Amino acid sequence: MQLLQKFISRLSPKRKLRNMLDLVDAQDLSRFSEQDIILETETEIRQYLPDVLGQALARTWIDKRFLDAFYEYPVEILERGGVYLPDTIQLEFMKEEKSRPKVTVFEKSKEGRKKILELKLIMVAEQ
Repeated sequence: MQLLQKFISRLSPKRKLRNMLDLVDAQDLSRFSEQDIILETETEIRQYLPDVLGQALARTWIDKRFLDAFYEYPVEILERGGVYLPDTIQLEFMKEEKSRPKVTVFEKSKEGRKKILELKLIMVAEQ
């Protein structure tokens, strides 16, 4: 796998994207829902996207290949899982060495970007 990652790192950005997403496709990703989820409004995004992103964040915690792919291409990963967002929506995924994974959802407009929501993976152990 390391040899493959070295090869991919030398490719052009578009080719790199296609190869990384091909690797993710080969993992037999499950969908986020039985049906496609097409979110068109901020209200729909606030209502439905937290559940989907929660699933994605949990998977990044246990699946290194998914983590790498979601870090680089979060929107494309959601689309491959059947979740479609408007072109005005941007996702930023953060995972630093000793921190929990976090994803922030922005809406871009002519005036700039507005944060819509932010989710962070938090685990709670109970007895």
